[in-house]
Amino acid sequence: MKSILMSLGLFAVTSQAALADPCLDRFTELYLQLDQGMPTKAAVTTAFKGAPESKNDFLYLGPDHYMTVPTSPAGPWVLGYGNALYQSADEGKTWDKIREMETDQNADKARADKETNAETIRNATCSAEDLEGEPVEVVAADITVSQGMVTENRYTYWVRKSDNFIVKAVYDTKAPNFEMVTTQEIEKAPGLTLPAPE
Repeated sequence: MKSILMSLGLFAVTSQAALADPCLDRFTELYLQLDQGMPTKAAVTTAFKGAPESKNDFLYLGPDHYMTVPTSPAGPWVLGYGNALYQSADEGKTWDKIREMETDQNADKARADKETNAETIRNATCSAEDLEGEPVEVVAADITVSQGMVTENRYTYWVRKSDNFIVKAVYDTKAPNFEMVTTQEIEKAPGLTLPAPE
């Protein structure tokens, strides 16, 4: 009887070890980040299936100070600052308040939504390659996002090994009525400054 119990215990431990997936854990860690803990600049390309792609620069100081600059096609700049969202039609010379926001509540909701979505992560893959001459790890997985509408997604992160910085991300999104691919090429921006409307 004792040997049977020991065998069952050993089987349980072995099964748990077999169920552990370091690649899935790594993807989950990257996905749950709200930001990279420093100012960043991202060149963002969005392509809806059957439509011309659009491009913008996304400049980020923190969850309460960021700016989107459409570059192709050009359009009004959008600035999040404090608890308000602003828009500029003259490349940042003047700003009009669009609406008030609850920045802290929005961050809490974003975190809770990500934790909900993270329960659906599956089919994780991890590999290594060079990106522009630098070693990176490539971490990808499928994930279901259920906020607003339900979408099926394949997210891929390229993480620079020297400093654990996400230098590129691709979000491939599918829903019944559309398909979209968003690509972010990200760099650190330690000297970044952004407008601060009165």
